[in-house]
Amino acid sequence: MSNIIQSASSAVFAAESSAAKTAPGTIIPPGGTMGKNEFLKLLTTQLRYQDPMDPMDGKQMASDLAQFSGLEQLLNINEQLAAQQGQFDALAMAMSNSSAMSAIGKQVVVDGDKVMLTQDADGVVGGTTYADITQSGVARLTLLDQSGREVGSRSLGYVGTGSMRSFDIGSAASGLTAAGAYQVRIDVAGADGKSVPQRTYTVGTVDGMTFGQDGSAMLTMGPLTIAMSAIVKILA
Repeated sequence: MSNIIQSASSAVFAAESSAAKTAPGTIIPPGGTMGKNEFLKLLTTQLRYQDPMDPMDGKQMASDLAQFSGLEQLLNINEQLAAQQGQFDALAMAMSNSSAMSAIGKQVVVDGDKVMLTQDADGVVGGTTYADITQSGVARLTLLDQSGREVGSRSLGYVGTGSMRSFDIGSAASGLTAAGAYQVRIDVAGADGKSVPQRTYTVGTVDGMTFGQDGSAMLTMGPLTIAMSAIVKILA
C-alpha cells in the first residue's frame, strides 16, 4: 500500500509540473498523471479490499498521506500563481496599450530599416534617416523599394562615429516620383576597404493604433505597423 501511495504522490508532482487536470472517473493511462480524485478512489478501493489478516501499517499510511497532502498544496499554490501571473500580464498589456494611445500624433524614432519619404508642393521626394555610425570612413546611402530593388543611392562622404546621426536622403531620391515607405541602408567603408552596414532608424509621426491577435497594441505610421517595444525615442 505504501508503494501505491508513493506512486500516486509522484504522479501528483508530475501533474504540478505539467498543470494537467483530469476529471473524476478518468482512466489514467500508463505513464499518465493522477489527480487527487483518482488517488482517493484508489485508496478507498485498497482499504475496502485489504486483507484483514494483514492490514496496512497505519503510521506509514499517515506519513504517505501527509506527503500527498503537501504535494497537493504545492499544486494549488502553483495554480494560484499561474492565475496571478495572468492578472499581471493583463495589467501590463493594459498599461502598454495606454502608452500606445498617448503616442498617437507624436514623432517617434523606431528601430528599423525603413524611411518615410514625403513629397513637397513641387513634387520633390525627400526625407531624413538616422543611423548609429560605429566606424569612421566613406559612407554610402542606398534606397530600396518594397521588393528589395535598389531605386537610388548617394555618397555621404567621410563620416565619423556617432549615435543617432541624421542623414538627408537627398539625391538618392531624385529618381522617385512617389512618397511612402522605402528601405534604407547605410554602409561605411573602413580603412581596409570593406563596407560595414550600420544600424538605421525609422522616424515618423504615429497616426493610429491597431491591435494584434494577442490584444497588444500596434502603432501605425503611414503604411507601417510597429510594436511599442520597437520605439527607441519619442521626439515630440
